[in-house]
Formats: sequence, structure tokens, C-alpha cells
Amino acid sequence: MQPSNKTILERSIGRPAMMAFVLLTGIYLTTGQLIPGVV
Repeated sequence: MQPSNKTILERSIGRPAMMAFVLLTGIYLTTGQLIPGVV
């Protein structure tokens, strides 16, 4: 069974969002700042 358009849309939005969350978490853990040099 092929995935529906809604499933494909959710995956296409969810993957970059999860990667951004992991990236921001890693930056915060290493530098202690959400936006290095600003906050």
C-alpha cells in the first residue's frame, strides 16, 4: 500500500524540524547559548 499524501507531507515537514531541534539542542549543550554570540 502506498503512503497517502498526508503521510508524505507530515514526513517532509517532520524530518527537517527534528534535525533543527537536534542541532539547536547540540549547540545549546556545547555553548550554553541558544544563539551563540547573541543570547
